[in-house]
This record gives sequence, structure tokens and C-alpha cells, in this order.
Amino acid sequence: MQKDLRATFNAQFDEAKYQAYLQQIEALHPGALDFRVAETPLFIPQDFTRKMLSACDDILDVITADNFTKLTDRSIPQNLRVPGNEAHAQCLVFDFGICENARGALEPQLIEMQGFPSLFGFQAYHTALTAAYANVPKTHSAYLNGYDRESYIALLKEIIVGTHNPDNVILLEILPEQQKTRIDFYCTEK
Repeated sequence: MQKDLRATFNAQFDEAKYQAYLQQIEALHPGALDFRVAETPLFIPQDFTRKMLSACDDILDVITADNFTKLTDRSIPQNLRVPGNEAHAQCLVFDFGICENARGALEPQLIEMQGFPSLFGFQAYHTALTAAYANVPKTHSAYLNGYDRESYIALLKEIIVGTHNPDNVILLEILPEQQKTRIDFYCTEK
């Protein structure tokens, strides 16, 4: 998206460097990387980042509104409801498509939203490895709203572990070894 940074990256691309980068990711937990890692990072300009954050805020305004539960009450059949599931999720993931509107401007369009910390542990490791691999400028970061690696990990630990002994906290998944994103379980455990 940011053509100058992408052009610089592409001009300096080296297959051996990319393979070394993949080996570093694979080394986080051998045999657990089961999805494709792009050769090139996505350099998103600040104005588009602001558009995505604004879209997230708009969605959050709707789902945290006092009347949201009443509006969506019939969306989950009674026999599939889980007791004690009245609170909001502590983590949300927004997947956006980058689309061109009628005026030719790029805008984010929501593809999927999920209420689980998908790849949140892996992201901290991946971000550091990608920054080194791709020579990401200091002006660009995967962390938003003033967070950096340390504050992000501290918040994630606060959400997942809280005041409990980490030895007594689990991330529960059905058949975790079969999940394509299982590398995240191992990174989160670290």
C-alpha cells in the first residue's frame, strides 16, 4: 500500500534472506508453522491505519451499546446458549479487506470479526522477526495506540493470566495440535 517502502523492499528482496526468515519463524516451535508467511510485509500508511481504527471504533460502539443483547437476542438458538456468557469478549480480532470505493479511494471493509485472541502470542515474535527481516522503518509498527512489544505482552498477560499463577492457567482448544494456528499456543505459553 505504501508504494515507496514496498518498492524499496522489493528491490532488496533476496530469496536466501526470506528462507532464513522462515527458518527463524519455524524455530519458534519446530513443526508448528502450518500457514503461509508472505514474502513481503504490508506497509500501511498512517491515514489508512486511522480509517481501520475508526471502523473498529464504530463497530465497538454498536456491540457495546446497552441494547445490543436485546437486538441480537434471537441470533443464537436457546439450546446453543452457554450459561454465564453475558460479558463482552476481552479480545476482538477484526479482519479487513482493502477495497476501492466508488471514488477510487481505498477503504477498509470488514471481512470477519472474532472474539478470541487469535495469533496474539505469535504476533509479538513475528513482529520482531519481520521488522529485522524487512528493515521496517521505526515510523511503522504492528502495535497501535501507543503500545510497543513490552506493553502489548504485559496487557496480553493481564488479560489471559491476570493475578493467577501461570502454571494454573490454560488456553483450551479442541484438538490444538490439528489447528493451523497452533504455533500461537506455543508462543503464548512462552
